[in-house]
Amino acid sequence: MGLPELKEKIKNQLDLADERVLRIVSSVFDNYLNEVVSYDAKGNPVTLTEYHNKVEEGLEDIKYNRIISSEDLSKEMKDWDNE
Repeated sequence: MGLPELKEKIKNQLDLADERVLRIVSSVFDNYLNEVVSYDAKGNPVTLTEYHNKVEEGLEDIKYNRIISSEDLSKEMKDWDNE
C-alpha cells in the first residue's frame, strides 16, 4: 500500500472513529510533532514542528530575496573582527 492509499484509508477510518480513537490519534500526532529531531547551533533541541517552521521561513526568505551570497557573507564576517 502506497502513501496515497494509506492516507485515504486513515481518512476513511477517522470518519468512522469514536471519541476515544480520535483522542488516541490526536495524542500520537501531538507526540510526533513535539519529538526532538535536531539541535540548533547552541545545542537547544528542535522539534519537528519548529523544524518545519524554520524550513518555511527559509523558503519565504528565498522567495522574497532576503538572502546573501556566501562571498558577501564572508566579507561581512571579516568586518565583524574589526568591530
